[in-house]
Amino acid sequence: MVSEVSNQSTGYCPDLSSWPAVADALDAAGIEHPVGFTHEVVFRRCPACRHLNIVREEDFVCVFCDEALPHEWNVDGCTEG
Repeated sequence: MVSEVSNQSTGYCPDLSSWPAVADALDAAGIEHPVGFTHEVVFRRCPACRHLNIVREEDFVCVFCDEALPHEWNVDGCTEG
């Protein structure tokens, strides 16, 4: 059984919408699991400075340059910078 699952991966930066793929893989392996991510991480790339951000407390503002971050996932090719 898996008791905790997170999408925290700064190499891939998966969106919260990736949960069904995780659940399908665990189901296929016969592993019991939670009904969703137990620790959700929201990743966004700043359109202004291009830095990767982890959004905390629904504050969609870049911690590097104070520009607004998009509410939609935009982190294709997640490597920093």
